[in-house]
Amino acid sequence: MLKNKLKINLFGEAWTLKRITISNEQKNDWEKIALKMNQSLCQAIIDPYFYYILNEDTIQSMNDLVLIKIGGLINNQKNQIEIWYKNRKVQKLKINDLQEELLLFPLYNTSVSRINPDYETGIYIEQKEIGLIGSYEIRMNDFNINNLEFHLLEVDGMIILKNLKYQNQNLKSVKSDALITFQNGFEVRDSIQD
Repeated sequence: MLKNKLKINLFGEAWTLKRITISNEQKNDWEKIALKMNQSLCQAIIDPYFYYILNEDTIQSMNDLVLIKIGGLINNQKNQIEIWYKNRKVQKLKINDLQEELLLFPLYNTSVSRINPDYETGIYIEQKEIGLIGSYEIRMNDFNINNLEFHLLEVDGMIILKNLKYQNQNLKSVKSDALITFQNGFEVRDSIQD
């Protein structure tokens, strides 16, 4: 029986880019609602009042939309990673500690992926949050920091902590307590003109 709890808390600022997937029929209906609100569809989607007017049982907020997203904890002076095992703080890190460019031997199991977002046609929401970005928990018998994997992502010149794994198992966030500090909606359209 797995008794001991490993808990990893990510504090700081997070960046997320979400692409909304909706049908053309939905988009036309939503544009009519946005027009009544005297807003563009991109701005209406980030307005909570839009979902009240939409009055759909399955879509109560922006979080209920079908989204494709990338994001994670931003590497800046505010980030902090706390690793707890058996209710004791085992390690306290910054994302800079995970980037071992000047070390002979790596201290942590880290992988870095570089992507250049290819903005397909669609509606996007860019968001920043600050606070407890995620609290990850898993039960185990014995903890070894060498089995913990940190997945970093370099996107648009920004380094973010995207994902955590323990023994090749993705860790899922069980709690977050963050405040949205920035939100923007925009649309990418086809470059071909009719």
